[in-house]
Amino acid sequence: MEQVTDFITNLFLTDDWPPRWFCGKWTSFHGWLYITSDIAIWLAYFIIPAIIIFFIQKRQNVPFLPVFWLFGAFIILCGSTHLIDAIMFWWPGYRLSALLRLLTALVSLATAFALIRDLPKLIDLRPEDELKTYQIEKQLKKYELEIEALKKQLNPKAD
Repeated sequence: MEQVTDFITNLFLTDDWPPRWFCGKWTSFHGWLYITSDIAIWLAYFIIPAIIIFFIQKRQNVPFLPVFWLFGAFIILCGSTHLIDAIMFWWPGYRLSALLRLLTALVSLATAFALIRDLPKLIDLRPEDELKTYQIEKQLKKYELEIEALKKQLNPKAD
């Protein structure tokens, strides 16, 4: 328990490690390739949830809404781990990185379990066009039955 308390108390302290530039033999090219790649991944991981949120706000009755929110949280946390990896070249926040990775793991597992739980419903989900066709066919069948009933009322001897 003492290690957990120490971890939380010193979450933002960096005295225990040097910045990543001083760990190993980074060339300028290799370091900046790592940094720019992580920042590009972080940027994409923040744009994707923004698109998901835009989609949720524009469309009514989004099916499986909790799964969309879990995906958004999962993607933001993944992006955060890449951002902290880029920052660690100057600020060695390894404790914060570990905490972000733990949160990412927990939300990732929650997302996976939600998908497993909802998979049978997702498989049965009909595409919108197919659903409209199904509704039209159902309505036509109802009208056909009503027409047959009216015919029987108008011509009871036809039975």
